[in-house]
Amino acid sequence: MKNYTFKLSEGNSVNINIIRIITIQIIAVSHGLENIGAIDFANSIGVFCLNFLMLISGFLIAHSIYMSMNDKNYDFKKFFIRRFSRIYPVVLTVYTLIVFVDWINHYKFLDHIVEFFINILLLNDSALGYKFYGYNRHLWIFPLFWWQYLFFGWLILGSRTTKKKFIYYILLGFFAFFIFLIIFGMCSERKINFLIIWFLGASFASLIDKLNKFIQKKIKNIDNKNGKTQSSIKLLRKVRYFSLILGLGCFALALIREQFNENHTAYELIYNLFLASGILFLFIFAQYSNFKYPKKVKKIINYLASYTLTMFLFHMCLYNLVLGYGDDFILFLYMHIIANMLSFIIAYFTERKAPQLNRYLIKKFNLEPKSEKVQKPLKSMP
Repeated sequence: MKNYTFKLSEGNSVNINIIRIITIQIIAVSHGLENIGAIDFANSIGVFCLNFLMLISGFLIAHSIYMSMNDKNYDFKKFFIRRFSRIYPVVLTVYTLIVFVDWINHYKFLDHIVEFFINILLLNDSALGYKFYGYNRHLWIFPLFWWQYLFFGWLILGSRTTKKKFIYYILLGFFAFFIFLIIFGMCSERKINFLIIWFLGASFASLIDKLNKFIQKKIKNIDNKNGKTQSSIKLLRKVRYFSLILGLGCFALALIREQFNENHTAYELIYNLFLASGILFLFIFAQYSNFKYPKKVKKIINYLASYTLTMFLFHMCLYNLVLGYGDDFILFLYMHIIANMLSFIIAYFTERKAPQLNRYLIKKFNLEPKSEKVQKPLKSMP
């Protein structure tokens, strides 16, 4: 996308991290409560939070790509390295720990070695017929994140990476093939619904950019000699009110759908589309509000958000090991705290090191911008 100018407001950037923290914690709590028999499997709250993650993931990936495309040298290779640096160190570390923990839980690695490597390749629960490794049922959804990243990244950036159209379409088909493999495995209908939600978030990135350009154009047309005039303030106020009303309206429609549709399930597409749309309209409301978080609060929130991926991948194996021996709620609380602490420690060496690994790989594969390469020797000159 050319001339992508949308920037997250300071408040909304923090809001996204807050959502990530809350949703991961709720998903983990839901899994723990399922293990001790306190709630049913596939409960509505956990599914609702998973939709949050899909929606935010789609928006952030698209937003990141469009912003990076303002650099003419940005292509799929750089995108892939960034995604790899973010995902695979955590996957390799946590999945290795899963092998050890599940071995203690009497799940023999040598009897499931092919299954393990299929999981490492993020092809589990696909049409290949290999399920998630061990007792970690939550891993059924994770391959969808990875392959839709690559498919969308190549869809947008492939033409920048190669000028040969047949190579572009061959690789697009290659990534699409793996998307189909993932979808037509375990829980096909659910995966299709989540895929739609993810691409709704990705589409929102371009839509809000157009909305932002429209609003800025309108403001420029207003006489603005003394700063923001009453007319421009009224315009932004209308955007906030209108988006708030639409957001609350979508949530109301989701509630109505849940209450009056006999065939409603937590994974139903229409219900989740209403919820997702409500979130997006509230996102617009927050974007054009002037609310700002104190610096200390922002620092704490960003700190807590720095291990969310690790927590998502790791928590289940610990719960399966300990909580399977009883239904003690106090024991679950202790295990939840320990899962957070261990996830933070793991993330310190993996997830939080993603920017450094990304820079190292960019340099290693000689993908640095030419301007930076020329400037480096000049820094040491007097």
